[in-house]
Amino acid sequence: MTRERFLGPSQYLHRGERLLHGKDTASAVGAGRAEDWAQLDSDVFSGTLDRVAGWSGRSTFLLGAHWFDRREVADWDTAPYWDEETGAPSWGRPPTPAELALGLCHADPRVRAAALDEAGPTAPPPLLLLRCADGDEAVRDRARAAFTAVLATTDDDTARALAALALRVGARRHGRWGRDAVLARTGGVPRDAVRELRASGDHDRWDARKAGIRAGAEAGILDDDALYGLALTARDASERLEALRGALGTRRDAPARARFLAFLEACEGSEVRVLALRYAAEAGLPSPDDLAALALGHRDRHVRRLAARLLPGRTGAEAALAALPGAADAVVRATGVARLRAEGRADLLVPHLTDPSPWVRGLARDGLREAGGDPRARLRALCADPAAVTPPAVAGLAEEGHTEDAPLLRTLARHPDGAVRARALGGLRRLGALEDAELVPWADDPDPRVGAVVLRALRDDPEALRGLLGSPHARVRARALTLLSHRHALGWDGALPHLADPAPEVARAARRALRRRSRQASTERLIACTGPREAPALRTLAARLLRHRYEPASLLHALRLLDDPLPGVRDAARAQALRVVWDRKAAEGPHADDIRALAEANAERIAVWWAERPTSRRPRRKSPGGGRGGTPTLPA
Repeated sequence: MTRERFLGPSQYLHRGERLLHGKDTASAVGAGRAEDWAQLDSDVFSGTLDRVAGWSGRSTFLLGAHWFDRREVADWDTAPYWDEETGAPSWGRPPTPAELALGLCHADPRVRAAALDEAGPTAPPPLLLLRCADGDEAVRDRARAAFTAVLATTDDDTARALAALALRVGARRHGRWGRDAVLARTGGVPRDAVRELRASGDHDRWDARKAGIRAGAEAGILDDDALYGLALTARDASERLEALRGALGTRRDAPARARFLAFLEACEGSEVRVLALRYAAEAGLPSPDDLAALALGHRDRHVRRLAARLLPGRTGAEAALAALPGAADAVVRATGVARLRAEGRADLLVPHLTDPSPWVRGLARDGLREAGGDPRARLRALCADPAAVTPPAVAGLAEEGHTEDAPLLRTLARHPDGAVRARALGGLRRLGALEDAELVPWADDPDPRVGAVVLRALRDDPEALRGLLGSPHARVRARALTLLSHRHALGWDGALPHLADPAPEVARAARRALRRRSRQASTERLIACTGPREAPALRTLAARLLRHRYEPASLLHALRLLDDPLPGVRDAARAQALRVVWDRKAAEGPHADDIRALAEANAERIAVWWAERPTSRRPRRKSPGGGRGGTPTLPA
């Protein structure tokens, strides 16, 4: 492939590559929009960077049905470079316009400076404007001197044509100078420039669209309706946030707050919502009441937590701070309690000693203790009153860690409320005042929360768990069976009797345990378990487990069960019988004659089942019949 094939207009040549092939800047930038000049600058910089940095790399691209080396299209080693021997760029004498344009965008600042010295005010104004924001100070100074001369002599139309690029470059670290110079010449931000930047269609042109939004907001070209519309619908999150910053402006009145809160409710994307609230708070827009309402009730937990952190202290928000611990979010409640603790409001900390969250309870206890209070005494008083005690109060008392409270907790273990009983048992365990043997009778408590505490405490005691398999409560038997299977390697023989448990949840737990230990049962035993005298649940489970035994005996048995009266057994057998279509070894080993005879007798039915099988379950290996999707061929 020769270079000449790419010299004409081609979608395979980047803008910088056209310059490299000697084309002028008009051919390289096409329509000459702001994004065209910025892309040209980026292409040349990227192309020349490898040589400047001393890197060596290769890349390929797809053209038609073939891959080609990128150097076959554009060999950047042929671009001008800084010649250390001559102390000048390696271009012609004099350099061509294409070489000067390449030099103005080069990765080596020495080449860029030399190109500016060579071209001066005759360089393309857009490239001069880009160099006015250059990262190298020497290049920047040369470019600004030349650009000042260009602006002084250019006409109004040319200056207006530079406005879009100036607005885009203005966002760079050193780009403000060029932006101000162009806008001073044009007398403000032209609407056409804002429209051009916002119309940048490429998905990665968000920086251009952001520049258009920012300029439109600053110049008043985009009103609040347009900005809030963009904040809700723009394709990139950074564009949405830029539009929101423009919409926030300087208004701090009630309508502005209401509109922002409505936006926060309608906005999609948690990251955008959180940053939007942060920007609004920095602008001083939401009031303490607004922040409290967001902390208490917003649908996004990240917004709730940020709003709680942003609430001011003693600036009229004390009522809001006091309300925060009533929020549904534990982090928000903890934030409110921490703020009250920091302000020394011990009187407002007392109600939070019984918060549902251990974290919040701990913050409240520490804050009350720092203020000279006695949280344990308050909690004992609450727990001593059967009518006033609550489950969090019992947990909070146990968290104090005093063994002297064990008698009170034993009393509460007989409380009418199951949640109180569960917390009391957990508290006794926490204090080390209750042995495992004493826990076993509590497993039969009618409240499932009490049984959960017992099972959690006994999960590492296999003997105690085996004793719970006889519990009158199905939930206890099922959970004990699951714990024995997962933590104590309950064997096949140990789980098998529970498959016939009348409670469905226990039978399900037994099936799961038997599947986990299915390798402990031989193929012969599974075949025996499918016998007609066995329980239906065992027969079905054994037939399904046999589907994973790729042995001639299991296939032969499946062919014999094709018309079993039990639907589960019959379905598993028919699914396994499809092996005769593709598993030749199964029909060539032991029982081969019997397998072939049964396969031929059921050939028509097997062909129908093969055609109706789910596509996702079709075997990927080639069938003996010569294909995967056609009519199956049974073994000869």
